[in-house]
Amino acid sequence: AWYDGKTMNVFIKNKSGDIFIGKVWPGETAFPDFFHPEANAYWKKQIAAFLKLLPVDGLWIDMNEISNFCNGACGNSLAEGQPYRAYQNATAGFDPNNPPYAINNQGGRVALNVKTLDMDAVHHGDVLEYNAHNLFGLTEAIATCSALEEVQEKRSLVISRSTFPGSGVHTGHWTGDNHASWDDLYYSIPGMLNFQMFGIPLVGSDICGFIGTTNEELCSRWMELGAFYPFSRNHDDIHSAPQEPYRWDSVAAISRKVLAVRYSLLPYYYTLFYLAHRTLPSTPDSSAAATVTRPLFFEFPQDEKTYSIDKQFLVGAGLMVSPVLTQGATIVSAYFPKGRWFDFYSGQEMTSTGQTQELNTPIDHIQVHVRGGITIPMQEPALTTTASRQNPYSLLVGLDENGASSGQFYLDDGESLTMEKYTLISYTTSRSGSTTTLKASVDDKGYVKISTPALNTITVFGVDSQPAKVQLNGKDLSTFTYDSSNKKLSVTKLSQHLSASLTLSWE
Repeated sequence: AWYDGKTMNVFIKNKSGDIFIGKVWPGETAFPDFFHPEANAYWKKQIAAFLKLLPVDGLWIDMNEISNFCNGACGNSLAEGQPYRAYQNATAGFDPNNPPYAINNQGGRVALNVKTLDMDAVHHGDVLEYNAHNLFGLTEAIATCSALEEVQEKRSLVISRSTFPGSGVHTGHWTGDNHASWDDLYYSIPGMLNFQMFGIPLVGSDICGFIGTTNEELCSRWMELGAFYPFSRNHDDIHSAPQEPYRWDSVAAISRKVLAVRYSLLPYYYTLFYLAHRTLPSTPDSSAAATVTRPLFFEFPQDEKTYSIDKQFLVGAGLMVSPVLTQGATIVSAYFPKGRWFDFYSGQEMTSTGQTQELNTPIDHIQVHVRGGITIPMQEPALTTTASRQNPYSLLVGLDENGASSGQFYLDDGESLTMEKYTLISYTTSRSGSTTTLKASVDDKGYVKISTPALNTITVFGVDSQPAKVQLNGKDLSTFTYDSSNKKLSVTKLSQHLSASLTLSWE
């Protein structure tokens, strides 16, 4: 990599025109200059060589602020490369490492090159690091995503620590080196929601905390919350105590429970990622808000009580997550905007006019509620995403006060670079007199005609009375049950192909 970069002249230079040398985990380090027109070809060559040694689906790019163990250049014991023309006159009378308007760098207004590059380092085109510093993570993500897709000829996965507006097209993000603390458990929610607004929907925090030693209770609550992050990963510092869920029997059991919920919701998350990726007209379930997770005020802008809520969040428009964020707590104070809400696990209804509820939440439970009016596609979970995609699908329908609901379900092969073969199914439920009808509108671009699992189960929350009759496409069904205590209708053994017409009615 060093000799290729030196030969292609694609490394960032110091102000004298020599290769800038810093220090990171491998030791002395040169940094690719992604402004250089040959940098992407260089990067692609390195990634292709790496994938031959270790085939992987995606890459994690770290330390790309740029992070440096030295304050500016560490010296240059490596051979000199081909220099750019030294930058002329740009720094006359101005020290870019110590500008006259000092920012609060490192919390102490230290020089701008502390633990990073010198600000008078030079990129291709005579661009100073001072003017390009915040773009390194973005340009590296663009090069990495492009290289992976060209080499593997399928969709890539990139996770970057440093990001910039526009990064979400090319990379996901994790929120960096957090601490194993209850404060950082809480801060992970506004951090996740902020990045949705920045256009980077694939985001999450290091579950159980990166720095410091976590504990059984904290890790339990964090695994519960983290199961609903768009990007979900338990990760810690090499110097911290191990924190895999199996270190504690209780955390392992909790993790199995909440990760099963996550995997059952993958069709819903995948649809939300599709809607965030594509520009679509407004949809009934507000999915065109183009976020995977969102603050409550996105869906309830007229409710001023939602404006300051940062300890709850929505997944899409249809799921509200209200985690425990305080040590020793077993009660959650959850705000429910006006409407019908249903316990995700049981279907028990909680109709709200806009009020806070105190919810009993033992250590092995996280509060999740389905919003009335939203239909959620689901799937029987397995141990991997690949195995899960082979399992039967289901629908979870939450009825609003008018007996209506809507939602979408997007499917494709998950890998093709061009989204030519896909299926987008729109579900609508409405009530007329004593009959409620769920219909599917299938926009099939050739994907579900390929062998796909069947739709086997439809669960409906908010059915006020026991149906006397349930029909599928005009034919009576006997494979349904009704839970009168929770007003839940469950229709099973449908074996319905996703491309087939679907009309489910009950009265």
